[in-house]
Amino acid sequence: MNCIIIDDEIHAIELLKTYISRVPFLKLVYATQNPIEGLTYINTHKPDLVFLDIHMDELSGPEIVKLIKSPSKVIFTTAYDNHAIEAYNDGVIDYLLKPISFERFMRATQKAIGTDVPPTNAEPLADKSSIFIKVENKGKMLRIKLEDIIHVEGMRNYIGFHTQSSGLILGLLTFKEVEEALPEPQFIRIHKSHIIAFDRIVGIDGNEVVIRTDKKETKIPIGITYKDKFLSMINEVGRKQ
Repeated sequence: MNCIIIDDEIHAIELLKTYISRVPFLKLVYATQNPIEGLTYINTHKPDLVFLDIHMDELSGPEIVKLIKSPSKVIFTTAYDNHAIEAYNDGVIDYLLKPISFERFMRATQKAIGTDVPPTNAEPLADKSSIFIKVENKGKMLRIKLEDIIHVEGMRNYIGFHTQSSGLILGLLTFKEVEEALPEPQFIRIHKSHIIAFDRIVGIDGNEVVIRTDKKETKIPIGITYKDKFLSMINEVGRKQ
């Protein structure tokens, strides 16, 4: 399925490029930050699927939909969820709320092709010893060894990887994707915004976990939602050692 991206934010384009590259039934043929050039491409080349940002200065996503003269299917991307009804009324098959997770992206693309085609053979985000992340402003994937990760922190639209060798690395991923990619119990989620490496744990101080780096100790809060599971995992690992 040939697809294009129209979005005036380069970070959004790069994230969608990464997702598309991981799906064997999608082929990216065009991407632009210019909505007028994007509309011209749609009507000239008639791509199968368009990932279309709603908020753009020269021409908005809904305005582009009204001007499309091809049978292209459209998936809106937006930072605001108050456009959902408008999107479906315009015949858009789905809309993705930023920051977009890979799982949600896959569900939207399956709507475009029909639910009988499963998302098989998508490239994994991680292997047994490392994780690959899209790095901010560099247009490339960066490999981080799992043993180098101290803890992972949610930072609004980005994920911060605190590493031993390179310090803080910002990735264009969702927290859900990272949680699914980092293996338990090597990594443990203890808060809605924090995942820690088990081997870095020094101890527990009240409602905080103390983790170790070569230079200092850092305290990370334990979220009440994750406390019981965290303590259970600690006890389970302790019994096996």
